Parts: sequence; structure tokens; C-alpha cells
Amino acid sequence: MLAKLKSLPDEDLHVALVLVLTLGTGAVDAVSYFSLDHVFTANMSGNMALLGIGIANGLGTVTGNIYAFGGFVVGSILVGRFMHGHKGPFLRVALEALTAQLAIFIALTVVLGVVDVADHSGWRYGVCFVLAAAMGIQTGVARHMSVKDVNTTVATMTLHDLAAASKLAGGDSTRWKRRAGVVLALLGGAAIGIALDNTVSWGGLAFTCLTTVGVIAAVIAVQRREPTVD
Repeated sequence: MLAKLKSLPDEDLHVALVLVLTLGTGAVDAVSYFSLDHVFTANMSGNMALLGIGIANGLGTVTGNIYAFGGFVVGSILVGRFMHGHKGPFLRVALEALTAQLAIFIALTVVLGVVDVADHSGWRYGVCFVLAAAMGIQTGVARHMSVKDVNTTVATMTLHDLAAASKLAGGDSTRWKRRAGVVLALLGGAAIGIALDNTVSWGGLAFTCLTTVGVIAAVIAVQRREPTVD
């Protein structure tokens, strides 16, 4: 598998890597929504909609969403500073950011395994904040890769473009495979994540750890090819 990735053109490689990250994103949002009291830690569009509802009904009902919002902003700021301050090879910068994200995922997986966050609001809000920060980092990596029509945390525009550019709508179906891949990755990741989470409390997030490890392994393998991807 890694050998095949190394032979892919740069754009196709980036699409493949971002789609795998999107698979993990689906699991993250499924787990956070069902296990962290209806909080989205990756999809900030959905999270802000819930915050708006909270403004009308009382902010006490959306405390976790507030923490997630703040965490995502902090993670985005940190990855932005990191990206602007590192001028090394293209994939090496992404690799370092993803490694930091993986460390966060592993730590949170352990927390979910030993703490019943449903009964401990402090822990739950902390997980919301840190998990959202990790997803802010991933969003920065995805933007760094600049893959058209692929966003690892939201699929609204991708779904629109998939339908609007289809032959049924009179379009040419340009890049329909990657657009469909985003939708399927989010759906599949959410289904896998919640199925694992229903088995063990840390299962869904552990799956996201595995997808991130897979991307990191692929990036390391690709870095060894010649010429180096910048």
C-alpha cells in the first residue's frame, strides 16, 4: 500500500491523505456528539448553530460547545503560527503537525478509557476543548495541502458541488470522485466511530488515532522518495 502511495502524483497523493483524515474526522464528531453531550469538536458550522440555540435558550445548555469553539480557535492559531514559522519541505511540516495531533488523540483516548466523562463535567469540558484544538490543527494541515474540494471537517460545499456539477444538473462532473469520497469518508467514519464507541468508551477515538497513524506512515514513506516533495 505504501509503495503504491509513493508512486502517486502529488495531487492524488494529497487527496488520498486528506480523505483518510476525513474518515477520522467523522469518527471524532460522532463520538463528541454522542459522548460529550451534543458537542461538535470538528464541524464548527454545526457547533456554532448549537451555540446560537444556546444563546436563545440559555448558555448553560451549551457549555461544552463553548469550550469546543474556544479549543478549535486555539488549535487553529497554534497551527497557523507553526505553519508560518516553518519553511521546510512541504510534507515535513504537515508531518510534524500531525504528530502533535496524534499525541493529543492518544492522550484523550487514554482519558476516555479511564474517566467516565459523562459523570464529570470538568473532564468533559476539558476533552471538548483539547479535542477541538486537535481538529483545529488538522484543519490547518488540510489547508496546507490545498486539495480542491476536500475539507476534512465539513462537507456542505463539497456535497453541493457534487450535486450541482453533476451531469444530472448539466455539469461535467469534474472531480466527482474526490467529492463523493469526502461525503462517504465522513459518513463511514461516523458510523465506525459510534459503533466502536458503543463497544468501548475509547473505541471511536482510538480509530481516529489509527487513521492519523496511517497518514503519518504514508507521509514518512513518501518523504523518502526522490525528488523530495516540497
